[in-house]
Amino acid sequence: MIKPTAYDNFEKLTCTTQIAEVKNGYYAFNETVFYGEKGGQLADHGTINGLQVIDLKWDHGTLYHKVGGDLHNPIHMQVDAQTRWINTTVQSAFHLLDGYYAHQPMKIIEVSANPDSEWYIVDTKQITTQQLADVEQWMNDVIHQDIQTSFSYVKGSEYPDKAYQKYPVVRLVHFGNINTQPCGTCHVNHTSQLQSFAIIGTAKVSTGTKIYITVNQVTTDRLKKDEQVLNDVANKLSINREQILPGISDLQAKNKKLKKQLKNYRQQLARITIQQIIMKNQAVNHIHISNTSDLSILAPQLLRQIKETKLILAQFENKTYFAIVSPQNMARDILARFHQAGEIRGGGSAQIVTGNTSVSGEQLSDLFKTIL
Repeated sequence: MIKPTAYDNFEKLTCTTQIAEVKNGYYAFNETVFYGEKGGQLADHGTINGLQVIDLKWDHGTLYHKVGGDLHNPIHMQVDAQTRWINTTVQSAFHLLDGYYAHQPMKIIEVSANPDSEWYIVDTKQITTQQLADVEQWMNDVIHQDIQTSFSYVKGSEYPDKAYQKYPVVRLVHFGNINTQPCGTCHVNHTSQLQSFAIIGTAKVSTGTKIYITVNQVTTDRLKKDEQVLNDVANKLSINREQILPGISDLQAKNKKLKKQLKNYRQQLARITIQQIIMKNQAVNHIHISNTSDLSILAPQLLRQIKETKLILAQFENKTYFAIVSPQNMARDILARFHQAGEIRGGGSAQIVTGNTSVSGEQLSDLFKTIL
């Protein structure tokens, strides 16, 4: 029902048409200017007869539209221009990047056109700052050259790639001599419509390197958001924006120093707690903890100073935390018996086991005494 050239002019955002079919609350039309998510391009937004389009889905080459109400002929469509531009420009950018990497020792293996996170992945983890600068410069040169986009159609049966021979018609998208490939999505009419291309970061992933980019309106939107974040950070710290990086470095240094002090305090507290446990000389000991790792700090120190197996219990955030410290190598055997009382999470060695449970400390204490 959709003409082969329906998406050849991405700037066509309106049309008047007729209802062709209604199925399960979705409408198909004799003509449409809407694009439904497919081929890596996200779906358009917009209205039909003034009603918001809430879903678009393809079924055997026909696009079905769902709106917030009933539709009647004649049908007037209006695609949201900003969404169309954002979706189209990044799609065209990926085609140009394919053309660039066709002459590089690495290839693009995955892309994301989501405006909140535009990126592509190349199949290598070895990529230099200069290589990133080169592709960014090349893309912006192509944008400034204002290369015309063209489209051609061939019979699917005549297309050399067997994956496309099942289609009656294959649409080819040409960006001058840079890149030609089969594609049914929207594309810019000439490369200057991309306006801008920037690489804003990278990350190593299992399959290679993820390269984060911004194109067209997304660049402006991201710049505004980043500017607002910088202003908010400066206001929170009561400093000028130029002082943010030195301020962060100062905070990191202070944080590192405080962490070291906190570690020393916790070790001192563990020594005091151990002295109290030894003085009481009890099999079961209830203590106070301020962090879930406190027992892991205390247990090895306690092991060196006792001869009999002890159970250490602490309540923290509505759970019972425990440590079984056993110079007699009984810790894991006792843990196995604890599992009979209820759901127990924990593990360790024959001498030290730590964990937590929703079982009460009193229940664990009684069970521990029974085992001993």
